Order: sequence, then structure tokens, then C-alpha cells
Amino acid sequence: MRRRLMLLLLVALGGLWLVSRFAPQVERIEVLGNVHYSASEIMALADIAPGDPLLWVNTWRLQRLVEDPWISRVRVIRHWPDTLSLKVWERTPAIVAGNTVMAIDGTVLPNVPEETKANLVVLSGWGPSRRDEALELVALLEEFAPEVISYSPGGFDVRHAKGWLYTPSIDLLKEHWGAFVSQQGGQVSVYPWGVSALP
Repeated sequence: MRRRLMLLLLVALGGLWLVSRFAPQVERIEVLGNVHYSASEIMALADIAPGDPLLWVNTWRLQRLVEDPWISRVRVIRHWPDTLSLKVWERTPAIVAGNTVMAIDGTVLPNVPEETKANLVVLSGWGPSRRDEALELVALLEEFAPEVISYSPGGFDVRHAKGWLYTPSIDLLKEHWGAFVSQQGGQVSVYPWGVSALP
């Protein structure tokens, strides 16, 4: 019985291979959403090329592309009979700490151009790492365009486009967010009891 099932399985797999092999082939490939990588680099990472059977291209086949740190998500779109679209969502550099560049989700991004690094938030500090909090701070302060974040066990000093900010923690800043936002420019310090501001 087991032998018969194995034989049927082999026949079925062989049939699927034949159907897919002689099914329509990829004649045109379009790459959408790419910024860091060129279309040809995406195709090389995906290991696809014109002439591949259209049915063979799926997210499992594209595992090397999916696992690349610059790539957040990939979607395969088939346009019958011969066109394949690869929609990619790339991570964006958010912060630089020394020679390390990270996306907002903490993923370390390699090979970031120097001109891109020059426009990123600069992170420095001492004591136990507060990297994850700093990344959350970058996202929270997006509208204020943070430029430099320095951390210590005591809190964060932030230079942003509209002034300076000190906060012991993300949670305290969130708690007093309304008071912080109401202060325009100058030096703003967040404390457990509230917010103080200097010109």
C-alpha cells in the first residue's frame, strides 16, 4: 500500500513538473517599489530571469530576496500569460550609530551610501544600550525632525529641527506629549511632574 502511494505521489509530482515546465514562460519582469536596489539587483537576488516557467516563481523560490535585510516584504504578481511583477517593500535607514545604520525596526542595514548616512539621525551614548528606545523616539518625534540623540542611564538628550529636548524615558514623554508639543522651539525638559521650557 505504501509503495503504491509513493508511486502515485511520484506520478503526481512528475505531472505537475511537466505542466509547469511547459506552461507559459516569463517574458517580461517588472520590479516595483525598489529604491536602494536596482531592478537588476532585485532580479539577481530573486534568482529569476526571462524564460523561467511562470508557475515556478513564488515567495518560497524568492527566499534569498525575502531574507535580505533591506527587504521588508515581497509580493509576486503574475500577469498572464507572460509577465511577472515583483512588488518589494524596502526598509529605510533611520539612524546611524558609529558605522552601524539601522532601520526603524532595528534591522541593521549594510552598504549604506555615505550621502545617505549624512542625513540620518545620529545616535550616541554611554551605559546600557537604549537603542530600541532611541528608535522608538525617532518614530515618535518624526514631525520634529530629530537630528542627534544622546542617551545615558539618566535619559535622552535630543537635538531636533525646532530645538532641544530632554526626557528621562519614552513613557514620560508620551505622558506629557501635549505639553511638549505646545512648546515651540527652545529647550524643553520633561519631568515626572510636567514640562519646563527655556528660550
